[in-house]
Amino acid sequence: MAFPHSNDEAQIPALCQFCEESYIKWKCINCDLFLCQLCNSRIHNKSKASKDHTIINLKDCGTAETKSTTLKVDLQNMPCTIHSERKCWVYCNNCAIPICADCSIESHQKHEYKQLDAVFNAIISAIDDLKKRIDHDIQWYEHEKLNLEQFLSDGDKNFQNTKDKIIETEKEMKDTISRYASDLLQELETKWRPQEIKIKRELSHVVKNKDDLVNRKVIIDKTLQSHQSSDIFSVSKSLVKTLPEKSKTMINLKKTNFFQGFNLKNSKSEMSAVFGNIKIVSDLE
Repeated sequence: MAFPHSNDEAQIPALCQFCEESYIKWKCINCDLFLCQLCNSRIHNKSKASKDHTIINLKDCGTAETKSTTLKVDLQNMPCTIHSERKCWVYCNNCAIPICADCSIESHQKHEYKQLDAVFNAIISAIDDLKKRIDHDIQWYEHEKLNLEQFLSDGDKNFQNTKDKIIETEKEMKDTISRYASDLLQELETKWRPQEIKIKRELSHVVKNKDDLVNRKVIIDKTLQSHQSSDIFSVSKSLVKTLPEKSKTMINLKKTNFFQGFNLKNSKSEMSAVFGNIKIVSDLE
């Protein structure tokens, strides 16, 4: 089990790293161990190897007051990574590592050496500077993140509102066009139906008279072909000799035509003039 303490500290164990039973209260800077009250007072402080170690209260970990303390390492007793029984005494600038006296004789001859504490302090200073720049950039990225999230939210809201307006305008125009088309059809009906009735009435009269004349002609032709004089006298007696009266009604056909206002299929500019258009405004960056 562990709990976070600050951004400068890794996760800190909840239980003592000695007894693994009690909750921690202290941290040994030299051992890098977290200790409970009992283990610190009875074991750690009484050990000859650790009696001179620096102990800080857990609640002070990560504070500005303890940073200088935690960075105080024992450079005089730093073991060599090659010769474990030896202590590092200088820093090899060519190889960029701390070395002991044996190393300087064996593999680092004629190399440039620097004091351990000077290099250590320079490294700490560089790391601290990097941390400050990282903290600054983190704040910048957080600010940019919030801005972009707001832009995304505003942009999506603007997109949806504009989309809704376009769909609503489409619906309104469809309804308006449908009503207008219905009115035009009704007007067309009003203009044509009286003419249609009049023409049909005249057509019926003409067809009736024509059929009557055709029938009479058939009878006459048949009579003229007969060789019996009695047939001719008989037909002559019943034959209607007057012709149907021709209608004097004048038919003046009034044609209608539909003139399309805009050729919406081919002209985007005309479509935008009728329906509307979208434009970029300067609210969004």
